[in-house]
Amino acid sequence: MEDNKRDDTDDAQTCASATDRSKGRAATRIASEYFLRSARLLSDLAGGDMFKGLILRAVIAANVGYIDQDRELSARYASLEEIPPDDLRRPVSVLAIAGSLGVPYETTRRYVNALIAEGKCVRVNGGVIAPAAAQSGAELEKAMVANMGNIRRFVRSLRRAGIDFD
Repeated sequence: MEDNKRDDTDDAQTCASATDRSKGRAATRIASEYFLRSARLLSDLAGGDMFKGLILRAVIAANVGYIDQDRELSARYASLEEIPPDDLRRPVSVLAIAGSLGVPYETTRRYVNALIAEGKCVRVNGGVIAPAAAQSGAELEKAMVANMGNIRRFVRSLRRAGIDFD
């Protein structure tokens, strides 16, 4: 019975093409550089506490992530000027955030409580949201523009390394 179980790593290695395998190390280096630049942005936005920034981004992603699956909503809220209103934000539980990040519940709860105390999150029926009012400002806009630069750099680096997206 145990022999029939395969983990995802085995499947990925079996299915990977020779090209994927030859470019895997380069892709990992490039992705690591992107991740570290993004982590710095998160840390800067959260007063030097990268983990708090990560928890906040997880709340926001849970609140509005579904918008990207809806063509009309995605187009309406794509720009920096158009922030999804609170009534479109789907509440998320602290337990769901903890599970999505693989972080202990109590740790996540403490960070969420700190974000609530700072006004960056609000408890509502069904969980927590990051309100639209807390999703604007010059500092946040500057970070989003910097992140767009990071994404462009990431994609250019992958292309220079010969990594195909098809």
